[in-house]
Amino acid sequence: MEVVDTAEVIVLIDNASDSLSSTPDGVETEFARHRRRGMPWLSGKCLCCAAHGLSCLITATIGATSQTLLFDAGPDEWVFERNVQRLGADLAPVGAMVLSHGHWDHSGAMPRALQMICMANGGQRVPTFMHPDMFALRATRSNDGRFRPMELVPSEAVLSGCGGRVIVTRDEQLVLNGTFYVSGEIPRVTPFERGFPGQHRQTATGDWEPDEIMPDERFLAINLSGKGLVVFTACSHAGLINVLNHAQAKFPTIPLYGVFGGFHLSGSTEAIIPETITALASFDLRLIAPGHCTGWRAVSALAGAFGERVIPMSVGKTFQL
Repeated sequence: MEVVDTAEVIVLIDNASDSLSSTPDGVETEFARHRRRGMPWLSGKCLCCAAHGLSCLITATIGATSQTLLFDAGPDEWVFERNVQRLGADLAPVGAMVLSHGHWDHSGAMPRALQMICMANGGQRVPTFMHPDMFALRATRSNDGRFRPMELVPSEAVLSGCGGRVIVTRDEQLVLNGTFYVSGEIPRVTPFERGFPGQHRQTATGDWEPDEIMPDERFLAINLSGKGLVVFTACSHAGLINVLNHAQAKFPTIPLYGVFGGFHLSGSTEAIIPETITALASFDLRLIAPGHCTGWRAVSALAGAFGERVIPMSVGKTFQL
């Protein structure tokens, strides 16, 4: 993996909107971005929409060359399009899209995102990295035994029709000239991280089978000059500690610097917050940016344990690394 000089992370979609909390140097709130771009007065017509999901536009720069990747697209095409327009985000340089795992809140806007990228780049197809297990029908099982299906991930045919050059693989990848690392399947090694409790998937015969492990989840990483590995984990169904353990094992000579994303320590997984924080301390991360599905209890506990190293994500926020 190439060493990048700088990186910019624009949070296109996140569960939360927060432009009032103070931020350190190198982090710009949504309001500040709008003002910098010439917003004459504050108005709801200027603002992004928070939504249950995640999408990050990541640009890594090496010398005079930049590579841009879209990591997930969020739940809904209307939200994606609105936020891209409000933020003035340039999609023309996007050279690849990666879907982190097969859930609707990360994949719903993929077709529209591909259309918008292709309209901006003159019609060039966009390499779109998928895992074969992402396309199954999934559901949660309620206490009364009923299955509650989730919206399907857009099919290969739909993504191809919208401008994607779909690459379906279980293998790890170096993409955009080695600037970004896309992991393969993440080993489950911790005793307390057990996936997505209660999730099932439909088999070819129409039956439901347990699907808590979610082998299709991957993470993204860059190697930031002078700092180390920055990991992007959209939902951490594999477990945040499993994700970081795997990143460390894949790049043992590169220190871990930071982690962005949803840590999925809410709802049924809130019970593992203390164990997660204890294990997280061993990585000595300098930047912890929780968002999406992390949950307020976990964000509060992270801030209590790691102080100013914790900078929560929110829609429209820009990180300069």
